Amino acid sequence: MWKIKRKCPAGLNWKKTGNNQSYMELYKNYLSKFMRSFEYAENVQAEIFSALERTYTCIENREKLEKIRAEYEQDASMDFSKVVRFSDELSLQTGVNGYTMYALTLILLAEISEKQYALNGISQEMWKRNFLDLSYKIEECKLVKGVVGVFCPDWYGRFFAVTRFSFGKLQFEKDVVPCDYCKNGVELSQGDTVVNMHIPRTGERLTPQDVEYACAKASEFFKEKYLLDKIVFVCHSWLLYPENKKMLSKDSNLYSFIDRFDVIQSDEDRAYRDAWRLFDMEYKGDADALPQNTSLRKAYAQRIKSGQPTGWGYGVWVYEA
Repeated sequence: MWKIKRKCPAGLNWKKTGNNQSYMELYKNYLSKFMRSFEYAENVQAEIFSALERTYTCIENREKLEKIRAEYEQDASMDFSKVVRFSDELSLQTGVNGYTMYALTLILLAEISEKQYALNGISQEMWKRNFLDLSYKIEECKLVKGVVGVFCPDWYGRFFAVTRFSFGKLQFEKDVVPCDYCKNGVELSQGDTVVNMHIPRTGERLTPQDVEYACAKASEFFKEKYLLDKIVFVCHSWLLYPENKKMLSKDSNLYSFIDRFDVIQSDEDRAYRDAWRLFDMEYKGDADALPQNTSLRKAYAQRIKSGQPTGWGYGVWVYEA
């Protein structure tokens, strides 16, 4: 863990050297390039730039950042918890909101990740698709927490390790199945390789055509990269909670997505910890305060109000091209 030397608290005794100023200009230039490329809103850019000024005018903080960047440049599979701890410590030292500090750190590391993707034979187009996820998470953080930033920094470990990949509106990574599975002539043993699927919050509808496009591209990619003969997709999500299908029209996009999977594990949650994923706000004990502008939101709010559980499911989809 980094040892914080409290020689430069926010607003006091900032060290300014020519060398540090040149680093600051490089950071500013990259931030500007990155955020313009991904079309960040002006208010988002302003918050990130403000966090930069409050943090890296201090030469000691800049040196710590460069140490993290150098370690990542040497090893893309570095322990990503170091990045999270580094951001946490800088947030405490400078007074910059922790979520905003995560976003700043991730963007400054993204510069090195471009090199890592190239070294791993992954295209810049894939890098762009992957790091578009940051804009999704920043929007999500604004909605759920009311802050410009990222509230789930651990999520980014596999993006930086170059082991998670985006196709269309879905994301995929190699994984292993947690238990034996046998159905319709397909047999999987615990630990067999599968392709884990994630549904990012893009703010757009996920149509059956979107799913088919993304999965066809992912199937082709994973067969080539990992020499897989058979593609089996899995998904662990609140969307696959078995009760959800009862609340959806069979003609809906979400029903179509859920129906592709054979749900083999599930559990309930009476604390509604994942409510924010559907409502874009945290549940604070008042179901009537939750937005109910879609049929699923309305059904979920009523379910919560009546004390019924929500939950999650783990599904398997044996893919046929």
